[in-house]
Amino acid sequence: MHERDHTPSAPDTALGVLSCGRRGNAWVVTLGGDLGPDALAGVSRQLDDVAGEGRAIVVDTKSVTSADPAMLTLLMKLQEEASLYVAAPSPPVRELLESAGPRTSVRTVTSLGEALDALGAGPS
Repeated sequence: MHERDHTPSAPDTALGVLSCGRRGNAWVVTLGGDLGPDALAGVSRQLDDVAGEGRAIVVDTKSVTSADPAMLTLLMKLQEEASLYVAAPSPPVRELLESAGPRTSVRTVTSLGEALDALGAGPS
């Protein structure tokens, strides 16, 4: 096993990823804008990078203005690989999650702070 520098690929280069960094024992990935097919490729790479770190992940979606249905698939896959919380789902993200009905198991919380508290990451 090789040592990683604990900095996933440059978050500001991925369309749709506003920021990415560690808070305590969790990665916080802030998404924003239109998460259509073009943006989802970069978002998927960024989330794969942080999931590979084996830590908890909080995806802050308060700034997402639209979300492709493939985003739901991505979140559900990520939840299988890591401890995941979707924080502050914007109306388009909330609608996407609700459209999946009871078959979705993506955990959502109302704020980033609530997610960090649930993961024991707290403020740092």
